[in-house]
Amino acid sequence: MLNKRFTSIDTSVNVPSILGNSQKENLMNKFFKIFSFVAVVVMLVTAFGVQAAPTRLPYGLTIQDTMAGVEQKLGQPQVVFAPQAGWESGLPDEGGSPDHLHYWAVYKRFGITIIYNTPSLFDKNATIYDIVVNE
Repeated sequence: MLNKRFTSIDTSVNVPSILGNSQKENLMNKFFKIFSFVAVVVMLVTAFGVQAAPTRLPYGLTIQDTMAGVEQKLGQPQVVFAPQAGWESGLPDEGGSPDHLHYWAVYKRFGITIIYNTPSLFDKNATIYDIVVNE
């Protein structure tokens, strides 16, 4: 008696397929693949720190300059009327390492803050991490 009940299954009922062959599901799969690709690209760009530098940095600075190079470029003559007497390095007006990872050199007279890749003031080979133009 139980066997007779299960032998007559109605196959005319429209049941969604498990394999997802419908046009709507194919469209959703395409959307998911594109969205996943874009998300992965954004994460990779964020993880590797791709940054766009402006075409020209202020005062002839380049992103490859070291701390010693920046101090040389932002310096001044030792004797105002005799530039052949030598060049003084342009020490920052203020400096510190508020985040304990980077040294921040504040040049108030130029209106810029240069952030280096070192927390040490004495590492003259430190490269520039960021330049902030104070306005």
